[in-house]
Amino acid sequence: MKQHIGCASTLAEIETLKLKAKQILYEWKYANQLSLFPGVNPPTAKLVSWKITGYHEVFGTIYDQIGFPNTLLRDLVIARIALPKSKAATLRYLDRYLGIKLKKDVMYRFLDTLDKDALSQIAFDFVSNRHPQGISVCFYDVTTLYFETTKEDEFRQKGFSKDHRMDIPQVLIGLFVDSYGFPFDFDVYEGKTFEGHTFIKAVETIRQKYSFPTLTVVADAGMLSKDNLDYLDSLRINYIVGARLKNVSQTLAQKILNHQFSKRPIFETIIDNKRLIVDYSAGRAKLNAKNRDRAITKLKQKLAEKKPVVRKSKYLLTEGKSEAIGINEDQIKQDQQFDGLKGYFTNKDNVIEHSEIIAQYHQLWQVEKAFRMSKHDLQERPIYHFLPQRIRAHLTLCFVSLLVMKETEMKLAKINYSLETAIELLGKVGQGIVRIGKVELATESDLDPATQLIHNLFLGH
Repeated sequence: MKQHIGCASTLAEIETLKLKAKQILYEWKYANQLSLFPGVNPPTAKLVSWKITGYHEVFGTIYDQIGFPNTLLRDLVIARIALPKSKAATLRYLDRYLGIKLKKDVMYRFLDTLDKDALSQIAFDFVSNRHPQGISVCFYDVTTLYFETTKEDEFRQKGFSKDHRMDIPQVLIGLFVDSYGFPFDFDVYEGKTFEGHTFIKAVETIRQKYSFPTLTVVADAGMLSKDNLDYLDSLRINYIVGARLKNVSQTLAQKILNHQFSKRPIFETIIDNKRLIVDYSAGRAKLNAKNRDRAITKLKQKLAEKKPVVRKSKYLLTEGKSEAIGINEDQIKQDQQFDGLKGYFTNKDNVIEHSEIIAQYHQLWQVEKAFRMSKHDLQERPIYHFLPQRIRAHLTLCFVSLLVMKETEMKLAKINYSLETAIELLGKVGQGIVRIGKVELATESDLDPATQLIHNLFLGH
């Protein structure tokens, strides 16, 4: 029996045809028969080397489109998104899977050269261009990042921790995002800094660095202070901040509680030269009650088991300075009156509709999501750094990575893919070298339909 295998003109093609011929002969020899002694398998192609290219093709494309510099930062950002680990693990990953050999001291010397202001300017220009008239509304919030050590210094300090780790040092991160949740600037503060004290410096910094057509700053109640709001009023910058309704005067509180929200959904008044807007939500009321009941149940359980309790809990009834004797039922009844109510302060001269003010405030979840992406997806907490410049460099790397992730996530939404799914699929896309006999050939992975869809979206083919 004869069979034509094909034609070849190069050594590599000849070796490939030889391999194919041996496979066919092997199949013919043992077709439809059993053997007590299996024959020797024909030679196969051996994988000599392999590197992942999918991440660079997608995340690298987004990085370039944003306008970040074509430096080592590009590889570090891609590695941060794909495998957010320590710098030592990043070096191993770059070498083993991305085919990039890099020495540790070279990487750290490069990180020391990162220009946070230049990179945030690139980020601002990119984010601003997403808005026809530029960024006019921005959202500001603060979070904390702690370190696995008890040693404090002038930068890493103990303070109020949003991770409930007041026992170890931390730093504060202040982040600005636009109405779509795209980050465009950040800053780092000493760990014991009160979050409200970062506000004026943060706003002043972006005012000096960037150009805004008009500006409204949205922040939560943690930024609510007379100094902060007076500062914004003096600059004619609009603000929308959360109001602590339980802290207003008894007269005003009674007016709010007497308001019939079922007939008039909004309560509005002027107080201390500010517009106060209050709305009610039945869903919020259920959530307020649920959270309070959970806290009270935990307190009761600890009291019954005589376990230590947090003395500052407003629902804890104490005797003297230290002894906890029960639950403060009067405080519970007082708080129940405010279930479902939410207050918002804005400038007296801010004439936009209350519905828009409320809608803008509720976009604060965008910055909260950005923090979650930074802490979870990028493993932002710089537990392996202690020098201030290295901490800032690490956070700058995470900031650039966050913007690349956000833009990627926005594009993936068009095909209903999550970032996690894309990372999993792109990790299977790569190129390598195979050896057939004495000949080495380049090879690349086939794209399954799901991965091809991602390639079409980002690369246009």
